[in-house]
Amino acid sequence: MNLNDLNPPLVELPPNLTWYRIQRTRALRGSVRLRGFVLPPKGVMAGRFDLSDEATAYLADSELTALYESEFRREATSCHIERLRKRSLTSFSATATLRLVDLRGLEEQFPVLQSLRYEATQAFAADCRSAGAHGVLYASAQHSYHACVCLFEAGIDRMKRIAQVDLVLPGTGRLHQSVVLAARGSAVPLIGMEKSE
Repeated sequence: MNLNDLNPPLVELPPNLTWYRIQRTRALRGSVRLRGFVLPPKGVMAGRFDLSDEATAYLADSELTALYESEFRREATSCHIERLRKRSLTSFSATATLRLVDLRGLEEQFPVLQSLRYEATQAFAADCRSAGAHGVLYASAQHSYHACVCLFEAGIDRMKRIAQVDLVLPGTGRLHQSVVLAARGSAVPLIGMEKSE
């Protein structure tokens, strides 16, 4: 699977659209910090469109989609409250047009776009970056009719953080409303909650 064979459309998304991600509130040693993003180290290659030599950032078109993609995936059997305590819902906005390769609607034709075989999609991402794209726009495999984006560093450079809220309110144990909705919608049980919470 390469960019020329697939020949997907290239779209330009206007600035000021809001995108969401769940990320660690505090960076771990080795994390990449760029423009408000806290990202895994370069070269980890754990995500569908990761690049071997630069950081990538995954975002979603809604708060719920971000939670379904990160914490409440369909294969999850539970979600521990301590994991949520270490993460924030962070929103970003583009400061300039984003030029993205649009893969939405190609999932039936190319099932690898939603499979766990990432090698092909990672090579595809490298092709997209070489062609001057800022990232890849794709359909969420976890939240029907919603979209996600993977941004390369050129796309990350066009983003600004606009808000960051804890998933679990410190000192109270209260859950962010989107966490409650995602847990209910996914039927993934939350564990580690104290009775008072």
